[in-house]
Amino acid sequence: MPPELLRSRRGAPHVSAHRGASAVAPENTLAALDAAWRAGATLAEIDVQLTRDGHIVLMHDRTVDRTTTGRGHVKDLTLEALRALDAGGWFGPQFRGERVPTLREVLAWARGKLVLLVELKNFPFREMPLVDRTIELVDELGAEDGVVLGGFDHPVLRDIKRRRPRWPLEMMYTARLADPAGAARAAGASLVSLEPEFVLPEDIRLLHEAGVAALTTLERPEEAARLLSWGIDALESGDPAMVVAAIRAAKTDA
Repeated sequence: MPPELLRSRRGAPHVSAHRGASAVAPENTLAALDAAWRAGATLAEIDVQLTRDGHIVLMHDRTVDRTTTGRGHVKDLTLEALRALDAGGWFGPQFRGERVPTLREVLAWARGKLVLLVELKNFPFREMPLVDRTIELVDELGAEDGVVLGGFDHPVLRDIKRRRPRWPLEMMYTARLADPAGAARAAGASLVSLEPEFVLPEDIRLLHEAGVAALTTLERPEEAARLLSWGIDALESGDPAMVVAAIRAAKTDA
């Protein structure tokens, strides 16, 4: 996706589905991504990491314990072992049989449907070839227009920007930054994920002046109007249908 397309157009922000539509389907699965697309999301945040045998799979936690029928660290399991696990039954019986997807599968499925915000879960940071493998896969599939790589490890973002200067990147952080726009420029980011408790209109304005888009989580529907008035570019939730409805209501009441 060209970086400029991350910006909202005429008060119509992007709707981003957190780990897919994780409020209505098991997170980081094709079921959650399909539900997000059907709900009207334009972006979907996913988490990726490497298996023991070097495959990129979708998984948020270091271990598979919480979201599958298995146990153990992702980095210690082969793709074959992961694929044997049920990744949906924990969420609801209708999702039994859902499998842990590979990034390759998800990139193929998402083409023309959703732009993927791919969070690189480097455990530990900078010591695994996840970044290299992800860049190679995106190059192989010609998927650069449908992917925004991101993460909390800002030196890694700078390295990706050096290697692929035209790719948009997403900068994430969990603390209040004194200068989000300056940090985004330093990391080479085109999109900054702002923690909802730290969102200020001045930060959004300064990000826009730097040519950087701003995303935050929509925690309650009634907050949409305020965030839209500040010029937010993307609103994220595990319930993208709620976000779509909240944006529609805010624009109707304006």
